[in-house]
Amino acid sequence: MSNNHLIVGLGGTGGKVIRALRKIVKTHTDANGNSPSEANFEYAYLDTSDGLLKEIDQWMVLGQDCSLARAQTGIYAASGVRPILQDPDSYPGMRGWIEPRRVFDFIDSSTAGAAQKRKLGRLVFAQNARTITDLLNDRLQALASSTKNAEATIHVICGLAGGTGSGFIVDTIAQLRRLCPDEASYRIMVYALLPDENSPWVKSVSGFGTYYANGYAALSELNAMACRNYRPINVLDGSRIEAAKFFNGCYLINNINENRVRFDVQESVPHIIAEFLYQKTLNQRWETLARAENGENDTNFIEMDDGVGARAKVFMSFGIKRVVVPEQEIKEYLAYGFAEQATRQLMFNNFRQGEGFADEPEYKDWGAEVRKPDVQERLQISDAHLTLDRGILEDDVKAEWKPIDEYWPQVAATLEAQIKSDKSIKESEWIRTLRTRLSDVFDSTFRRLGGVRKFYEVKSQAQQEMARHIVRRVERDFFGRWSSGELSLLQLRQYTDAVLDNLTQRKKSFEDKIQTEANAMQKLEEDLQRLTLDFNSVGTFGRVFTDKRDTRFSEAREKLQLLFSKNTKRQGYMFAPRLIPLILDELTVMRGKIDQLHVQLTDATETIRTEQNNRLRTDKEEVCQTRLFDIDAVRDLLRRMTLDERGQKERTQRVRKAILALAGIEVDSFEKLAARITPNGLITMLSQQAAAITDAVHTEMAQASPVMHVNIVERLSRQYAGNSQSLNKFVVDLYREAGNMVLFNKAEIERRVGNGVGAAGLQQALCVMLPECEEQREFRQEMSELFQRQKDAGISNLSVLPGTLTNEVVVIKVSSLMPARFIDTLGFLKRHYDGLCKIPDEATLLHGEGDGSKLPPLFAPTGVDMEKRRKRKPYLLLAKFLNFIKQRENPKTGEKEWILQSKDNDGFMIITALNGGGNWIKVWDADQSESLQNDVEKTVKSELAANYIHRERKQELLQKFVSAVNERLEQADGNADDPQYCELRAMTPTFKSIIGLNDDA
Repeated sequence: MSNNHLIVGLGGTGGKVIRALRKIVKTHTDANGNSPSEANFEYAYLDTSDGLLKEIDQWMVLGQDCSLARAQTGIYAASGVRPILQDPDSYPGMRGWIEPRRVFDFIDSSTAGAAQKRKLGRLVFAQNARTITDLLNDRLQALASSTKNAEATIHVICGLAGGTGSGFIVDTIAQLRRLCPDEASYRIMVYALLPDENSPWVKSVSGFGTYYANGYAALSELNAMACRNYRPINVLDGSRIEAAKFFNGCYLINNINENRVRFDVQESVPHIIAEFLYQKTLNQRWETLARAENGENDTNFIEMDDGVGARAKVFMSFGIKRVVVPEQEIKEYLAYGFAEQATRQLMFNNFRQGEGFADEPEYKDWGAEVRKPDVQERLQISDAHLTLDRGILEDDVKAEWKPIDEYWPQVAATLEAQIKSDKSIKESEWIRTLRTRLSDVFDSTFRRLGGVRKFYEVKSQAQQEMARHIVRRVERDFFGRWSSGELSLLQLRQYTDAVLDNLTQRKKSFEDKIQTEANAMQKLEEDLQRLTLDFNSVGTFGRVFTDKRDTRFSEAREKLQLLFSKNTKRQGYMFAPRLIPLILDELTVMRGKIDQLHVQLTDATETIRTEQNNRLRTDKEEVCQTRLFDIDAVRDLLRRMTLDERGQKERTQRVRKAILALAGIEVDSFEKLAARITPNGLITMLSQQAAAITDAVHTEMAQASPVMHVNIVERLSRQYAGNSQSLNKFVVDLYREAGNMVLFNKAEIERRVGNGVGAAGLQQALCVMLPECEEQREFRQEMSELFQRQKDAGISNLSVLPGTLTNEVVVIKVSSLMPARFIDTLGFLKRHYDGLCKIPDEATLLHGEGDGSKLPPLFAPTGVDMEKRRKRKPYLLLAKFLNFIKQRENPKTGEKEWILQSKDNDGFMIITALNGGGNWIKVWDADQSESLQNDVEKTVKSELAANYIHRERKQELLQKFVSAVNERLEQADGNADDPQYCELRAMTPTFKSIIGLNDDA
């Protein structure tokens, strides 16, 4: 069996699982690339948001980068689907299911991800289908090329609650099967995270939420595919994709297991799925799992409703629990402890007896330094620069803009003189004309860029360049002072922090000034109103014999120039708070350049300390694993390493040489240095050096009491040997926490439906990976027997196998051959689904094609429901054959409709319209009222009793039925698996029974 695995992650859940799996693989791979697992992994991550990829720190494990290559990722924005919506006929793969297009009217440039809309997710997939399929095929080819083996197991992982994973899942499976039609060589397994109840991600605060309805809709489509009732449209060309088996199995996962143990859905659940994937590929000797995933224990894997496939038993669930001596975590704890010491030595080189390298900075009021006007001027962070009163970029500096406080007085004075000298302007119009012309300057000609607002709008487009220019200037200043020895790295870090704090505070100050200027402008407007009234009230005497009007006009000009000056400054004050965050971002980047001997000093020592504190914590144990370690022994080893002055100096000197070697050449600026030593590169180097040093120290100092490379069985024997009660509880707890990651609906499990499928179909198996340990052979045997005794009641299939990894015990439980109705949360999801489906457009958005009404139900109908359903459609068909149901044109609306023509008890004719309008297929699938259905049955029975007693007449009706069935087969292009054809064929016995035609008659 091939051990090639393509991991396809869809949406945020899929991405998190890929990330967790890559970290697991990385931690089990040594420096030479050796791994205990023989699995070959390849990855494809598809999403509508790149947020997960930007969490760079989350893709690191002890300095090693686990991030994906660009060829392994595809990010597709929902906002780019507009061309399809405007011209669907040009996209054959979409025009068959994209209508009605109005349901997508909510999409705009701000639409995030797939907006929890499954159909939007499918639309995004369809628009990028060729790129996506090329990516998937490329990854399959890369896997085959690297291993010289064309076989693989494809694992598709997604959450069903959102729009991306849930919207992508059907087409991803369909395209993978199209690319890999050989089901024996390419098995496809699905891992679907169900929506968690009371989730903070639910957008609707009341009523029915798409978060839950999406889950039910996705399960309905997956189930229909497995039942062969749904062949998805090929979004590449519009044809139907054919496959006998689209996927082999679908694991359903929730954040509460069958024993009501709860898991964190954002972090723990993705890690659990990843751990399960890794353990499956690591321990391939568990043959029961392979059989379960292939459904080999049951040939009758589809529940039937009246002979039509309704619910596939391809759904599964799992649970996993690890008990581990966390060697990697211990190693990281020790390595981060040393890394902190190395950082202190590089920054201070101050070793203290009994303490190690000290962390003691020199203190200075850097805030006061930054507040100095000459400093702000030198660094281009003065108010005048930040508000663009003065230019920042070289071209703007060369433009030699007049300061705003000089510009408007000059403009106003010039205009005042022009107005007063223009005899065509009445004196009474002077103030109004001056305001108008100043407004023209403000709106149109300011700094030759179309007015003040336009100026700041245009300059806003260059804010990023301005921020970079300012910070580059700061960097040159800092580097010169650092390279001369005037300031230390820590002092530069503190200086940078002071600039950051200063700018942050001034951002708030600018925001306050916006309102202050607005208030001042309001006061000026009031003054201008009074001046204008006073100006206009000057009489003839005042105009002729005094200069009162000129004086008032000059006063108005001063008010106006001040008004426009403040309004311009107000625009600058609005500009500055938008510029400052960009400067802060760039300063943060610069801070990383300064702190090249380690990661950014913002995070440097604190990050290392935090990372170390997050290792070996006893107050935050993950439910999916139990760690066994002696924290006192680990701390003692770290303490002895820290206090070894000679050894520490040699070890930290090794780190210093590694940093210099990483740069490669002599550099003369932070920028050039950063170009050769990236923050991530520095972290990687420091972490790797620390890890290698830690290994050597452990070998040298911990021979008598090792804390790493310990066999878990030996560790357990020290803790539980001779204490059978505690050991018994330990095993019971493992089984409880390894329960299936779903709650089961016991009533549904025991329920027998259609073709007799029920609890007898559910298969459960347990496996315990228990490593060999020669030193504790008897204790291992005792544990093996205890696992046998304490297994879940009713489970006969338990395998205790030698574990591949000696530092862990793993318990895995798998349930298979389940229809989705066995899952307890399904009823909750259905309530939300049914509620949203009452709104036609919402029902359309829930499904990739249609509104879901033609998909088989996930819950089996009751016996009474089945009997009603079994007879409803045959009676409907008979009424049509007997001409009681006919099509007509509605006399009021003129629209086509189907009606039932019957009679009441007195013989009067009754005309009743059927649900479904003028389309017979819709009438056929629609739910008719109980009273109408009763009228149909009564009318048909009466006609049969009166005119169809003779066998020949009954044969006539049967021939009409046979013709209708054959006609449907022709309409389906001869596809014997067509759902409507199967439905008609399956109702043959019921039809014959109703008309009284027995086979043996």
